Amino acid sequence: MTFLKAGLYAAGLTLALLPASASTFAQEQKPEQARINFVNLGGIDDWHADGDKGLFIKGRNRQWYHAELMGRCIGLDFATHIGFVSEPDGSFDKFSAIMVDHRECQVVSLVKSDAPPAKAKK
Repeated sequence: MTFLKAGLYAAGLTLALLPASASTFAQEQKPEQARINFVNLGGIDDWHADGDKGLFIKGRNRQWYHAELMGRCIGLDFATHIGFVSEPDGSFDKFSAIMVDHRECQVVSLVKSDAPPAKAKK
């Protein structure tokens, strides 16, 4: 193998390895997914809309969670009541959904969170 071919081979090998290490780094930075138990038995104390793409949820254990939704959930930011569609075991996680005005909005991420930010007074 000539020097030029060896150099190109080594460069190609290095470039081929970069995406794998970059994706590993990205996976390490993702927050751990959470689960709220006993949602079907009153396991949620409170909730606050985070616009129309997210939701802050307070569990009975006083822990706050943030649910990211798959897309816009029309009416969420003005809703006075919503439904929580739990999993068959009664838990709520990233595979669950919420109901707003008879429309189902799919959850894609549920992570532990601080309490929602206080709203600015007018």
